[in-house]
Amino acid sequence: MHRVLYDNTLRPSRRSVLMGAAAVGAGMMMPGGARAQDATPQRGGTLRVSMPYNPASLDPITGRNLPDFNSLYALYDALIGFDDETLELQPMLAKSWEWSDPSTLVLELQEGVRFHDDTPFDAEAVVFNLRRGLDYERSNVKSDLNGVEEVEATGPMQVTLRLAAPNAALPAILSNRAGCMVSPTAVQAAEGGNIDRAPVGTGPFRFVEWRDNDLIRVERFDGYWQGPELPYLDGIEYRIINELNTAARTVTSGQADLALQLAAQQIMVARRTDNIIATATTSMTYYTAFFNYARGPLEDVRVRQAMNYALNRADLQQVLMMGLGEATCSIFPSEFWASGPEAKDYYPYDPDRARELLAEAGYPDGVEIATLSWPDQAAMQRTEIIGNQLAQVGIRLNVTPVQPAQAIQVFMIEQQGDMLISPTGGNPDPSLAFDRQFSATALRNAGKVELPGYRELLDATMTTYDFDERQQKLFELELFVAENALHLPQYMSAGMAIQTGKVKDFTFGILAAPRFHTVWLDENA
Repeated sequence: MHRVLYDNTLRPSRRSVLMGAAAVGAGMMMPGGARAQDATPQRGGTLRVSMPYNPASLDPITGRNLPDFNSLYALYDALIGFDDETLELQPMLAKSWEWSDPSTLVLELQEGVRFHDDTPFDAEAVVFNLRRGLDYERSNVKSDLNGVEEVEATGPMQVTLRLAAPNAALPAILSNRAGCMVSPTAVQAAEGGNIDRAPVGTGPFRFVEWRDNDLIRVERFDGYWQGPELPYLDGIEYRIINELNTAARTVTSGQADLALQLAAQQIMVARRTDNIIATATTSMTYYTAFFNYARGPLEDVRVRQAMNYALNRADLQQVLMMGLGEATCSIFPSEFWASGPEAKDYYPYDPDRARELLAEAGYPDGVEIATLSWPDQAAMQRTEIIGNQLAQVGIRLNVTPVQPAQAIQVFMIEQQGDMLISPTGGNPDPSLAFDRQFSATALRNAGKVELPGYRELLDATMTTYDFDERQQKLFELELFVAENALHLPQYMSAGMAIQTGKVKDFTFGILAAPRFHTVWLDENA
């Protein structure tokens, strides 16, 4: 039984053997790790949060967008936790886990945990949730659990997962949507099992109300299993404000305590404001354009490559991120352990090469790409600048704005359009990052096709538990994605948030999935 260790550069320790991430003893996970606090935490108060996107769902397995996690981890605990800053896996609802053989993962569960509706959390509840993730017709985590052949309660508080083949990514997968535990009682009582708007988890806060595009309100769960002192907050009010400047002003004017998922412009302004803390931290979120390469002009790899050569990523990063991000052709920040040496700069800015490739593909006079984009001000600005760069080589974007909650439905499921410009990321394991975007079963793969050679490379990243070998296989997969131009990466984002000084022990971690278990308010600040 071995632990996965990560150092502060986001790179696993060389001593790590990715055979599993087992917890030593039954210690509990404190989200965000053990960080120094400048005062004794105080109980009470409601945290007022401004965020720009209405969730797609508050059911973890039917939701689709990364901003859903602004509220998901308040309502739900996952089987496995992680450190916000390093991604080191930690105990959560599973107090320990180990691989009894390369294809069998055994989870030992915390005792004394109850869901918000007083349903006991036990092995049967875990089996119910994992089977639901695999079988529920509306589940968006089926591909995450692909290869899980059997889920069995092998004791009152023990669950055994048997796989068709080794999968080194599975413990990290169980720290994300697929591992978030929902009350079986609530699901069984809901019509069609639909709890999108009636969430019941084991998290530190319980659901109160959701008014579309306005407010989500949660309150302290007094029976929280991690101890009577947690959470410190009485509740959280999430205000949904799509205009980013307005969201930022709610904090600077004192109407809110914290604003999430901002853009660089708001960070720069906030840094000039007294008594406001503005942060831009390393993030696993990146900006790209999803392609439907199963048909139309993007079926031709030369068109996809031309689009990649036509982007001046350094300029995009400076203009749109004000230097707070990282220009890249990869899906990982350069310091991340799975980021290879060749992918980051695979497509230098070369408009002449882009025109040559378009001509070779049969488009000497250019080509039109039916494009979907989010409709908020920052997204439209991004789309306009990208469109202007592509237009220089004859690639014309025909843009339709679509709200984030509907964009994936329209593009990925209904297959309208050739391309969707959108941020993505926030995956706890690199194999999962590729699987969620490029596998035939992936929600974000609109054409539902895999190019020859992809599957073998992906499987190789998940079937080895040797760190050096797995890292090399990930480098090879990353290079395959770049060579075949399976998307249009632009830059890595920073995790950007602003807050007042009274918000304590908050970290907007590298997955951009905030947790509020230990956040507290200092009314004297």
